[in-house]
Amino acid sequence: MQLSNLLDGTVIKGLGGVFEVMHDKDTFVCVAPKKLRYGDGEILVGDKVRFEVQKGKGVIERIYPRRNRMTRPEVANIDIAFILLTVAPAPDLLLADKILVNCFANKITPVIVVSKSDIADENFSQRIRNNYSSVCDVVTVSSLNGDVSQLLGYIDGNTVCFAGQSAVGKTSLLNTLVPDLNKKVGGLSLKTGRGRHTTRSSTIYSVGDGFVVDTTGFSMLEVTDTVSSDLMLYYDDMMQLSPQCRYKMCTHTAEPDCAVKKAVEEGRFCLERYQRYLTLYNELAEKEKSRYK
Repeated sequence: MQLSNLLDGTVIKGLGGVFEVMHDKDTFVCVAPKKLRYGDGEILVGDKVRFEVQKGKGVIERIYPRRNRMTRPEVANIDIAFILLTVAPAPDLLLADKILVNCFANKITPVIVVSKSDIADENFSQRIRNNYSSVCDVVTVSSLNGDVSQLLGYIDGNTVCFAGQSAVGKTSLLNTLVPDLNKKVGGLSLKTGRGRHTTRSSTIYSVGDGFVVDTTGFSMLEVTDTVSSDLMLYYDDMMQLSPQCRYKMCTHTAEPDCAVKKAVEEGRFCLERYQRYLTLYNELAEKEKSRYK
C-alpha cells in the first residue's frame, strides 16, 4: 500500500455498500469491507473516513471516531445546528429549548436563526435575543431578500443541520444557500441501511467549504436521555449562577436561597426562559415517575 494512495474524506452518499466520499472538492466512489458496513461500525453520512485509492476507485479502511450520532435520519458528526424561529408561525420556544439541551448533550454548537426577518419587527427579534443571547449566537436572516450571508461563516469547515418546527422556512433557506437545489445540482442524496428491511435517508449539500444536511432535526425534538436532576447542566447561564446557590446540586426549582430564582426576580435572568425550564423539568420528572410505577 502506497502512502500517497491514502486519503481522508467525508461520506456524502451511500447505497448498497457503495459510498461516495468527498476529499477536498473531489468525489471518490468507494466500497467497504462488511465489518465496516454492519454492526457498530456501520458507515453513516457525515462519517470521516480514511480510504485507499486504487485505479480511480476507493476502499474505505477506517472510520474515525464520531463527534456524535443523530437518528431519524441517521447522520454523524454534526458540528452546528441552526435552530430556526420566526414570527409566523408563532415560535415554539419550549421546542427550541429542547433542541438546545440536545445540542449541548451531543456536543453540537447551536445557533438561533431568526428567519423571515422581512416580516419580523424589532420587538420580536429583541424577545428572541432576551431569551437566548446569553447561551448562543442569535442571527437574523431573510430567504425572501436573499440575506443569508451571516450563516456562511458558520458553515465553512463544518457540517450543519437545520432544526425547528414546521413552516419556519427551512426549505426556503436551504434553497437560498444552494441555488441549484431544485435542479439537484450539488445535492447528494443518501440512503443507508442496517439489515434488509431498514433504510434511513438524508441529503447532504456542499456549501462553500462545509456541508449542510437536509434534516429537520427530528432526533432533537424531544429530550429523552436526560434526567430532571441533570437538566440544569445544559443551561450554561444557570450554571454560571449555581455557585451562589445554597445547595451544591440545586435544581433551581423548589430549593431555598437559589441564585437563579433570585436573578429571575431581579430581572437578571429571562423570566420566560426560566418558566419554560420549570415546564421541561416537570415533564422529565413525570416521565421518571411513570417509568418506575
